[in-house]
Amino acid sequence: MRSKVDFGVLSGFSARKRRDAGGLCAKRRAYNRAYMRAWRSDPRHQRRERANRERAYYERKLREVLGAGPVFANDCGVPMCGLCGKLPRVAEILRLRICDHARGGYVPVRIPYCGRC
Repeated sequence: MRSKVDFGVLSGFSARKRRDAGGLCAKRRAYNRAYMRAWRSDPRHQRRERANRERAYYERKLREVLGAGPVFANDCGVPMCGLCGKLPRVAEILRLRICDHARGGYVPVRIPYCGRC
C-alpha cells in the first residue's frame, strides 16, 4: 500500500501546483462574489426571489395548519437539522427572514442545527 508521501511524489503534485491552485481558487471566489452581488442587485431577480420566499413561507404555514408535523423532522418525527436534513439536531441557530411588516425588514427565525453542515 502506498503512503501519502509516495502518492504525492508519483502523481507529480508539487507544492508549487498547490500554491497555484490556491491562487486560482481565490480569484474564482472573488469573481463569484462580484457576480452574485450584481445578480442580487438586479430588480428582476429581487422580485423573483421575493416571490419564491413568499411561496415557501405560504407552503410552510399551510403544512403547519394541516398538521403535517414539524417541518424539520424525518418520516418518524425525529427532529433533524434544518440545513442538511440528514443529521439529528444538537442546537438551534438564529437566521434572519425577510419580512415587510417588521421594523428593519427582518425577523429572527430559530432553525435546528446539527453542528456539522
